[in-house]
Amino acid sequence: MSTLPQSRSRLRIPRLSLPMWIAAGLLLAVVVTLIVRLTTASSTDPLANLTFATVTRGDLRLTVNATGSVEPNQTATLSVSIPGRVQEVLVTVGQTVAAGDPLLRLDDRQLRADVAAAEAAVALAQADVQALRERATPEQRAEAEALVVAAQATLAQTQTNVTPADIAAARAAVVEAQERLQKLLAGPTNEQRVRAETALTQAKAELERQRELLSAAKAEAQARVEAQANVVRNAQSAYSDAYWNWEHVKANGTDPRTGRSLNDIEQREYQRAFERAERALADAEAALAQSQIAYQTAVQNEMSGLAAAEARVASAQADLDALLSGPTTDAVASARAQLARAEAELARLTGAARQNTIAAQQAQLEAAQARLAQLSADPRASDVARAEARLAQAQAQLEAARIRLDEATLRAPFAGVIAAVNVTPGETVGSQAPIVLIDVSRYLVKVTVDEVDIARVAIGQPVEITVDALNAPPFTGEVVNVEPLPTGTNGVTAYRVTLAFNPSGQPVRPGMTTTAAIIAATRSNVLQIPVAAVKNVGAKTTVEVVTVDENGQRQLSERAVLVGLRANGMVEIQSGLAEGEQVVVR
Repeated sequence: MSTLPQSRSRLRIPRLSLPMWIAAGLLLAVVVTLIVRLTTASSTDPLANLTFATVTRGDLRLTVNATGSVEPNQTATLSVSIPGRVQEVLVTVGQTVAAGDPLLRLDDRQLRADVAAAEAAVALAQADVQALRERATPEQRAEAEALVVAAQATLAQTQTNVTPADIAAARAAVVEAQERLQKLLAGPTNEQRVRAETALTQAKAELERQRELLSAAKAEAQARVEAQANVVRNAQSAYSDAYWNWEHVKANGTDPRTGRSLNDIEQREYQRAFERAERALADAEAALAQSQIAYQTAVQNEMSGLAAAEARVASAQADLDALLSGPTTDAVASARAQLARAEAELARLTGAARQNTIAAQQAQLEAAQARLAQLSADPRASDVARAEARLAQAQAQLEAARIRLDEATLRAPFAGVIAAVNVTPGETVGSQAPIVLIDVSRYLVKVTVDEVDIARVAIGQPVEITVDALNAPPFTGEVVNVEPLPTGTNGVTAYRVTLAFNPSGQPVRPGMTTTAAIIAATRSNVLQIPVAAVKNVGAKTTVEVVTVDENGQRQLSERAVLVGLRANGMVEIQSGLAEGEQVVVR
């Protein structure tokens, strides 16, 4: 059995075709591109698209802003406590006064007489007590009798000082003032309305008549001007012919029309013709000037006449409008004031003040009579006690009379500026307020603060107040009051806060609009970052801080921080960051 020889196998590399080589090249290019991109991406900053903020050091101030208007520190509407007639007004609007300065005085003659009578009553009561303690002398009894007579005369004079005619006149004045007020409030009558409408119709008719008459007069004057202008043109033509004829005759001595020679008489005739033409032209020009003046006068007459007629129409229309619109507020206020003055005068003549005066003088008479009786009898312990009681009563009446006399002068309760004077000498005042006094030593601004911000506001906090109408730096003030109860407006809960500031010589006026910034909190020289850089996760507050690793690459790390005041989009960093570090702002 024979064995066939086997050949040894060889490893052969197959030969690649051209398409396979192209495919291999493309694959290699893709691999290289991926490697390059990965390398480039690894070297690019991964934080490039983030926003950063640097930790800085500075001041923070939390403010609560509000608006309001300027008010005086105090406003007092002053009135006298007793009715009377004004004798003298001692101040004017805008005048500065000190506390206690007199502002107004009433007619105090009766009050001074009351004081004098009360002083006399005190002296009499003192003498009574002294007389009871000592034996009365004939001179004392005579004096007591004289005092009785004087008291009787004073009482009789007071009782007859006001006659029934005075009271009747005062009542008539009250009725008249009431009727006037009622007429104003009731509005115009039909007769008044018809009169006003008739006056307006007549004024309009007169306007049309004046327009026609004055226009016709102007047209007539203009026609005369045109006619006279034609006359002037004719005179100018005649003058030109006569002038050149005469010039020809003077130069040539011949007739300008035929050329024949002229003798002296014929030449003088041409001269006279020239002179007549010259005079005729001058007369025509003068007449034209006169007619032009007449035309201008007619134009002015038309303008002034129409203006006067239109003014009468406007006046009649205004009277009718005022009548139909009813009485003005000023007219009603004047009628009410007149009624108040009439009622005050009637009260003065029949009221309690006069009755009190009569009662006081009656008491003085009784005291004088009692003193005389005491001096005529032997004193007893009870008499002495009664005399001492009468003395105390007289002293009290004297003090009351002095108080009433002092109240006749209206005085300033505090230093300030007179804001209004609503009375003149001679007027009778009662309960109305004749003078308004304001204290401008400092000004107040009342603002409303929303319930969200009111917890940050407290009395004593500094305030910066800007007066919009003044080109001046903000005024420095403080919070002086925070009202405890809210003021609801349109469903919004807010609280009234009062601010005070010193005007510092600036022309501040009540009513000016202001903008106030209440400084609720401040921090000086503190670290701060934007509020948007802070994240709150539960009870933890963190920020993302930019750090650099060992390869020099920037990266983010989360860090816990302790924050403080937040104001104006910034937040105070109390711990956790250092100045100059950078944080991410989301």
